[in-house]
Amino acid sequence: MKHFVRPGIRLASLLGGVVVLAALVVGGYFWWSETQPVKYTRSLEKVTIGVEKSFLPAAVWVAENKGYFEEERLNLTIKEFDSGKASLIAMLNGEGIDISAAAPTPIMFSSFVREDFFIISTFAYAYEDIKVIANKDSGINNAEDLKGKKIGTLMGSTGQFFTETFLIHNSISPSDVEVVNIAPTDLPEALKNGHIDAQVIWEPHGTTARDLLGDKAIRLPSGKVYKTTFNFLTMKNFANENPEILERFLRGINKATDFLNNNKEESQKIIANRLNLIKEVVALHWDDFTFNLSLDQTFFINIESEARWAIRNELTDKTKVPNYLEYIYIDALESVKPEAVTIIR
Repeated sequence: MKHFVRPGIRLASLLGGVVVLAALVVGGYFWWSETQPVKYTRSLEKVTIGVEKSFLPAAVWVAENKGYFEEERLNLTIKEFDSGKASLIAMLNGEGIDISAAAPTPIMFSSFVREDFFIISTFAYAYEDIKVIANKDSGINNAEDLKGKKIGTLMGSTGQFFTETFLIHNSISPSDVEVVNIAPTDLPEALKNGHIDAQVIWEPHGTTARDLLGDKAIRLPSGKVYKTTFNFLTMKNFANENPEILERFLRGINKATDFLNNNKEESQKIIANRLNLIKEVVALHWDDFTFNLSLDQTFFINIESEARWAIRNELTDKTKVPNYLEYIYIDALESVKPEAVTIIR
């Protein structure tokens, strides 16, 4: 006996199946989209960063090479400077720099005369980046021999603070030496030509000086008297108007620091190519550096110590240490890597 299904029932069943299938497809899409990383669909936003051409901005060089800024929808232009001090000044002077990178000393000096900039994150530090390199022809074989000699460094930079710290650590009065203000790229040649007897400088200029002097070069042990940090800065109005850009920038840098810490060989090749060095030179100094995003209490302790030093030595007409909490922009790093924010507020 044949069973017949009325056309209306068959149509209803068919429609019901379509509805169920559609629901599964739509639901599956929303589940899939929720599990995917956020991608920015807008066009790339233009940002200009100023950095010195050295080892410390390694995360910038890696992020540039690996395309991490593009992944965060940023069209990043990198402007190179002789020093972090120069990049910071360019930003403060409105020379088209949105983000700069500098060590604490130029930040400290700027904080005595400006209140319109933020520190957004530390991204690298080292105890052995700054080096004291002397010319043996000047009769220098140890730190004590620096008395009565000329020491070249960039005034207003970390080199200036380090020089005095190094001298005091070695029981030498700063008044017993002559400190000469020389640009970092000119220091190696000045040391070779005898215009100065020793230099306080960071890499790769330290390696350049030793290459120029050959056997006449001597590096004086620093005893890890100073922790150099490298920090990103921006103007307060840029931070207030572009919080998302700063988050995306730090997210790209965070990817780069992870790469630096997990891919040593390739990272060294990237840095060597970017700085026009042989890889062996980069490898020689690699373990001197730590690459990581942070905003910690150590930074405050160090920059406040430098501010007191500047006041004590009358390098500023100010008599009060600035409140550096007012110079910190926490939101970007807190969004990208909240565990890295450990400052006491």
